[in-house]
Amino acid sequence: MSHYEQRLQHDLDAIRTDITALGSTVHQALTSALESLLNRDSDQAYKVILGDHPINRAADRLNVACHGFIAKHLPSAGHLRFVSSSLRTIILLERLGDYAATIAKESVRLDSGLEGAFGSDVRVMGYDALGMLSDAITAYETMDTELAATTKASASKVDREYITAYSDLVVSDNRELDRADLFGRLNIINLLERVSDQAKNLCEEVIFTKTGKTKTRRRLKLFFLDEHDAGHTQIAVALCRKFYADRVEAFSAGKSGSSTIHQDLATFCGQKGLDFSGLDPSTLVDDDPNFAKADVVICINATLDHFSQTISYGTSVLHWKISESDSVEAQFLQLSESIASLVDLIRGPSIVTNA
Repeated sequence: MSHYEQRLQHDLDAIRTDITALGSTVHQALTSALESLLNRDSDQAYKVILGDHPINRAADRLNVACHGFIAKHLPSAGHLRFVSSSLRTIILLERLGDYAATIAKESVRLDSGLEGAFGSDVRVMGYDALGMLSDAITAYETMDTELAATTKASASKVDREYITAYSDLVVSDNRELDRADLFGRLNIINLLERVSDQAKNLCEEVIFTKTGKTKTRRRLKLFFLDEHDAGHTQIAVALCRKFYADRVEAFSAGKSGSSTIHQDLATFCGQKGLDFSGLDPSTLVDDDPNFAKADVVICINATLDHFSQTISYGTSVLHWKISESDSVEAQFLQLSESIASLVDLIRGPSIVTNA
């Protein structure tokens, strides 16, 4: 190894060591914040709040070190991936430090402790999120892509725990809690869920640094609703399958499903090359998992309450009017343009490129 390569590796190792140390400090801050919350220990909480200042200073120093590394070594390929990933990791860790301080602030502001099912939920969720973060920091320190991939998969468990905690917070008897306490509890579980998300992001950075692979965005779920699921909704799903399958997956249902797809629409769309195989009309049911997990629900010629009284948190609802008095071709074009605009908005251009 040449003298230059030795200096480059020395500087790279120093940055990685300092980032790992910052990660450990942040993990300890979050652990202390959670303990202060669960134990009602205001002295410990105030130490966490004040300890956020050294974390911010350490992040600033690491930012300077990364930019100095770029100026000094003009890195390329793997070394450039490392330093660009390091800059994102520093921001990530600084945010985690902010989460710790905010949880500590909430803990000293709450009028009462976390009790009952909700208190148990927070304990389980908090320590699971911290376990994820610990594994993510270890994966970063060792550049262990297998550990990173395994740790990423744990995020779904914390997500489920968040839903449980949220449900217990909503349905429990909170008449003695004022609004500030209720919002404080909600803020706490939101932050703990974000700890899990940031741990997952750190794992993504490990995989990117080591392999160059970037995060693959999941396809968003679209759910189309109309009266009988026999025309417009079927066209919409077929269009999504043919032209936008790399970015979205589409489903449909009706208030009351028809027995067959309208023949004139099926014939016209067949001439356009759309495939209706497997797209039989169906009736919307309360426990439809695709409806419950939809990112966007599109109601055609009706409002959502015509189909359902509930919608999942985070699901967006659109209402489209398609004139049934227009020609089949005009209706087809309107749907095509509306879907193209929607997919472009939520997912951007195609990720598939032609060789």
